[in-house]
Amino acid sequence: MELFNVRRRKKHLKRYREIAQTFSRHGLGHLLQILDLTKYLPARQKKEEESKRPRMSTAERLLLALEELGPTFIKLGQLLSTRADLLPPAYIQQLQKLQDQLPSFPFDQVADCLEREFGRPYDNVFAQFNPVPIAAASIGQVHKATLKTGQEVAVKIKRPGIEKILATDIEILYDLASLIDKYGLWKDMYNFREIVREFEHMLSEETNFILEGQHAQNFRANFRDDPTVYIPDIYWPYTTPQILTMEFVNGIKLTNLEEITGQGLNRQLIAHRLINAYFRQIFIYGFFHADPHPGNLSVLPGERIVFMDFGIVGKLDDETRLKISDFVLGLVQRDTAAIIRAADELGVIPVYVNRHLLYHDIDKLREKYYTRSLSEINLTDSINEFMHLALKYRMHLPSQLTLLGKALVTVEGVGRQLDPNLQIAEIARPLGARLFRERLSLDNWKKIIKNNFLAYHRLLTNLPQDLTQIINIAKRGELEVKIQRQEQDYVLRKISSLINRLILSILLAALIIATPLLFKYKVNIYGSFSLARTGLVFGGILILLLLFSLLRNRRGP
Repeated sequence: MELFNVRRRKKHLKRYREIAQTFSRHGLGHLLQILDLTKYLPARQKKEEESKRPRMSTAERLLLALEELGPTFIKLGQLLSTRADLLPPAYIQQLQKLQDQLPSFPFDQVADCLEREFGRPYDNVFAQFNPVPIAAASIGQVHKATLKTGQEVAVKIKRPGIEKILATDIEILYDLASLIDKYGLWKDMYNFREIVREFEHMLSEETNFILEGQHAQNFRANFRDDPTVYIPDIYWPYTTPQILTMEFVNGIKLTNLEEITGQGLNRQLIAHRLINAYFRQIFIYGFFHADPHPGNLSVLPGERIVFMDFGIVGKLDDETRLKISDFVLGLVQRDTAAIIRAADELGVIPVYVNRHLLYHDIDKLREKYYTRSLSEINLTDSINEFMHLALKYRMHLPSQLTLLGKALVTVEGVGRQLDPNLQIAEIARPLGARLFRERLSLDNWKKIIKNNFLAYHRLLTNLPQDLTQIINIAKRGELEVKIQRQEQDYVLRKISSLINRLILSILLAALIIATPLLFKYKVNIYGSFSLARTGLVFGGILILLLLFSLLRNRRGP
């Protein structure tokens, strides 16, 4: 592995030097030492005079260095700006200023790409094609055009050579992450290679225009019956891995408050519909726009919200969606136990954390917000303060959760520009009630039983053998349980609660499996009252006991 890294460093020697010299030029010499990059500096630059540099914070200098290093590092900075569990607030604040904007590339390169992808000159494909781009970013740029049918479209064209640039920088980032994971001060707290892997996955999706088109179609399908939201259509005959052609929508940017007011549109209604649409993406569909900055949002007549640019999306499976909804609703409703329980179920609380101190800190936040009315609750403040706790307690937040947190902060900021009195909690409450009803519905219970039937069957089948193995290990004195003293009471209570629920679950699983057989063979007791019906009665009692146990467990950390 070391030999492979050495070869890769030689292969990318020029880029390593660019990175080292850029960091040095912006006064980030300590980072060069941590990343073992000082050897790539010219001797004269190693003795650079601090007096020649403007007085700036380290976070500000890092921002400038990332901007200078180009597309990959701008994207990396944007990703890190979502990781308040990794970086202090001063760094997050600076990195959030990173703008994914680059100078446009020449039109002759655009024409070459169009001809190469379509197999004919661009003027044989489009009736009109504006050579001046309407937007230019690191991955590509967008031109307005008109198809031969007369339909106006927006054509997104990938920046020439961008994939090679990204691939080179990703290899370098893997090398640097390996170095930090092995020798850095944070090696026992964070897995930086995993962070780079998440970043690589994000870039691979963002540079895949076919996938972006599919994302747009999925959003369009989700909101097809919603008159308050509009998603531009994709024109697949004119879409390739290098070119994405979508419907051109001439809406008003949500930050253009003067024009919105001038057109007689209701700003409060727009803000309400924006937040409602975004909450639906999270809590109902589990598929959300992960980059809802003002450039990707506009409004049409009738206060209809337009979402654009689906290069970065978040995806939540049903289980994670429910856990995150519990977490966000806990923040909104100021429920300390619900916040900790949801965070615990998401697996973000390390085993070594003192839960009583964590509960105390979150409860202090609850008390801080308790005296405020729901209309005064700012979701952004709640998320940011929880992120500060995540940093303090070294929680390991899933990438989808940090992506969601950043997106919620962004979309709430846009909403509050439109309506400073925006009441997030009031918008969230109906969705929370809907989710609660769905969980208690008969269809949901059928789904749970169906999905877990085989799991319960395996549990019952393997239980005698597993228990025998545990007992034999205990008899030999080889069973070891390591519990930190500060966590002993919590762990013992948790184990006791889990054992009780396990027993109830095993009995319930046995009844679920046995009852259909009893109905089949029609075994009766007490005259005409069948054993199967008796099983159903006991099953209902066990479900109530299990629910009571779960609800009782909700009261504390």
